[in-house]
Amino acid sequence: MIWIMIASFFFMILFGVPIAFAMGGSALMYIMVEGIPLSMVAQRFFSNTQSFAFLAIPFFILAGNFMVHGNIAQRIIKLADSLVRQLPGGLGCVSVVTSMGMAGVSGSSVADAASTGSVLIPEMKRKGYSSSFSAAINASSSVVGIIIPPSSTMIIIAWLANLSVAEMFLAGVIPGILIGLAYLILTVFISIKRGYPRESRPTINEILRNIKNAMWALVLPIFLIYVIVFGIATATEGAALAAVYAFVIGAFVYRTLTFDKIIKSIKETVYGTTVVMLMVCTSMIFTWVLISEGIPKMIAELLLGLGLSDWMLMLVMVLILLMAGMVMELVPNLFLFIPIFFPIAIDVGMDPMHFAIVMLCSLALGLFTPPVGSSLFISCHLAKIDMEKTVKDILPYFIVGAVVVLLLTYIPSLTLWFPSLFID
Repeated sequence: MIWIMIASFFFMILFGVPIAFAMGGSALMYIMVEGIPLSMVAQRFFSNTQSFAFLAIPFFILAGNFMVHGNIAQRIIKLADSLVRQLPGGLGCVSVVTSMGMAGVSGSSVADAASTGSVLIPEMKRKGYSSSFSAAINASSSVVGIIIPPSSTMIIIAWLANLSVAEMFLAGVIPGILIGLAYLILTVFISIKRGYPRESRPTINEILRNIKNAMWALVLPIFLIYVIVFGIATATEGAALAAVYAFVIGAFVYRTLTFDKIIKSIKETVYGTTVVMLMVCTSMIFTWVLISEGIPKMIAELLLGLGLSDWMLMLVMVLILLMAGMVMELVPNLFLFIPIFFPIAIDVGMDPMHFAIVMLCSLALGLFTPPVGSSLFISCHLAKIDMEKTVKDILPYFIVGAVVVLLLTYIPSLTLWFPSLFID
């Protein structure tokens, strides 16, 4: 019966059923056939969400919405523009650097893709960039939004794997920057090959002015990491402080966060939190069924029984995660693979924090790959192009991203060195 549940889950996905409902529906079918009391479903649906750590998620989403609707994105875009527009493919480079800056503000790849793309994609098309390349670079660079802290996705991973949120935030800094820099170099290379234009060289005064204008926004991730890492506040308290900070900056410093924008930010926070928590709740039920049937243990024993060397086993896990990210949303993937892969990673000697970041980066690449890449979907909508027409331009970014993930996998210090400076 368990295999029928798994098959029905993928069957529903193929027919376009949203992931949350596919997981919940297939698990509910199993529970009803097996005669398990439905009260158990209600218990599993809600009990594990009664976590103080999960309260950080709506606060992080709210802080990001305040920043986005307070026109913070435009200030970061202007700063990025003054720093890299003189490079080949200047606007493409601006898109990458802006995503890196927005990552520390919004903590959401989808929000970054929407806010950055709405400004830069039309401008890139006007300057002669192809629609497919404009969408591809906006979608791919936005993945750093959930890798560079703060990130609500990191909170979910930390909770599932029983890891420190503060340490995970620190561990994501270098990997996020590496992916961003790799995409920046790739963009320059492609732009030289295709002859995309450079923009005018900025003056020192322009750079300093844009740094001053964006300074309050850029201070947010530094402030947040500081209060969490040094024990001034928990992750949830830090998220609440971040929301207050974003409100004050938007409403009273920049004075761009009007009453209507505040209401819109709150509405989008309620919607975003509902989407995330619905996936969390249904994933809980689905994962509980799998664990009760011993599926994660069986798969782990199967992989360990292949007789592969440690480095080959790590490679197999990364490849599976990369493929899983292409066909399913990130949060359900976390609930599916953390119970399976974490014991294997620990068995081959990987640090749990190291593997958590490798898993996050591997699955994050799925955000800009067809057919379910949410960042790619938004970028294609903004560029007015069909998703399948971007595959040629998406592929180089996926390959480069996968190479960076492999470097992170086999060079643990890229992930663990920075946290070691602050946490013993």
